[in-house]
Amino acid sequence: MTTAEPTIATLASHLASGQLRARDLLDACLVAIAARDGNLHAMLAMNLDARAEADAADRAAAQGRSLGPLHGIPIVVKDNIDVAGMPTTSGCIGLRGAMPVGDANVVSRLRAAGAVLVGKTNLSELSFEIRSRSSLGGDVLHPLNLEVTPGGSSGGTAVAVACGFAVAGLGTDTGGSLRIPAAYTGLVGFRPAQYALPMNGIAPLAPATDTVGPIARSVDDVALLLAALGLRFAAAPDRQPRIGILRQAFGSDRAISAALAPAIDALARSDVQIIDPVALPDALLPISGDHIVDAQFADAFDGYLATNFVPGTAPATLSALVKSGAHLPDYAPQLRARLARKGGATATILAEHARLRDAMVHLLNEKQVDLLLFPTSQVVPRSLENPKGGWAPELAARSGWPALSVPSGEQIDGMPVGVELIGPPGCETMLFAAARQIEARGR
Repeated sequence: MTTAEPTIATLASHLASGQLRARDLLDACLVAIAARDGNLHAMLAMNLDARAEADAADRAAAQGRSLGPLHGIPIVVKDNIDVAGMPTTSGCIGLRGAMPVGDANVVSRLRAAGAVLVGKTNLSELSFEIRSRSSLGGDVLHPLNLEVTPGGSSGGTAVAVACGFAVAGLGTDTGGSLRIPAAYTGLVGFRPAQYALPMNGIAPLAPATDTVGPIARSVDDVALLLAALGLRFAAAPDRQPRIGILRQAFGSDRAISAALAPAIDALARSDVQIIDPVALPDALLPISGDHIVDAQFADAFDGYLATNFVPGTAPATLSALVKSGAHLPDYAPQLRARLARKGGATATILAEHARLRDAMVHLLNEKQVDLLLFPTSQVVPRSLENPKGGWAPELAARSGWPALSVPSGEQIDGMPVGVELIGPPGCETMLFAAARQIEARGR
């Protein structure tokens, strides 16, 4: 974010007071979509009621009424999140007519806060990859380089926000799917603590690690969106955090370490205590082994198909979807493998998650640190293929801890580099304070 870009709070205030018209702000977003999305493929579907929603916000402003903290703010949502009256496709051709029975809970909360829903964004089909491509929408392309992925699976939301198709958006995160695209596009992405926000009306990947969260242009915007969604944290901590630098998560690219160094220095200059390095036991790192998505996806998706849609608008089962072939062709082996795991045990995998979480708690206690810091990804994207960004995003997924990716303020070969901060539930005020200090340095 640059200092020239107004925050959501400023925009909403101007919209509610009538200084700015919601219709004009929405139209600016629609002009940007028309001008650029033909090349970027960030949007899958437009909300045909968006102009009516903006006009309703303007009528309320004319009557001296504010609709809420998101009064008239254009928002996009990833197309695995239900919006009443629009199909929820997860990017899959076989779900192109799947009509949800209503809004996802988080979408209802956005509406109640006054948001204008612009449309639904492209994604990695079924949220399977760390690139964003789908049989319905093709590859989402990076606005800084059309030959590069913006990451995934919430890449469409990230590109839409980065390009002004909306002021902010919602994505989902099972193992980095929200934080990685935010990092690659120079935005802020927040994965809440597990179960902090309701997941009803959202396509599952692995219920044990699925989350929904915001992508926006600034830390303050993310905090305001979270408050509108029902997650409120204290404005400032009662002391500066102690932050451990998890060097083992930096990878081998020295350019990544160099890109994070100014952010770490900025924290130290702000009287944040830096403990460098700290480390987790190598044997517990989430590098290999059985993955919870493989174990949980088939059962969870079958339950979702059975209960989430208007009868007759979606395949009855995952098996029926797979047999139809109405999906990315190269997904067939993975889909069949996950179907074969249907009904399988997950206890062993979840026990591994618990051991990692215990090790993270022990590390924080032993080193007397509040947060851990590392790169959101060990690489910047260099092609349309899945980036090999390392295991670090899995720390939040497997521990259930909140995590935030914020731009470092540095680039590698023209691509932004993100800093990830993570801590246990209850750390959010410190986490946001540290992120604001990094953000201030990068502006």
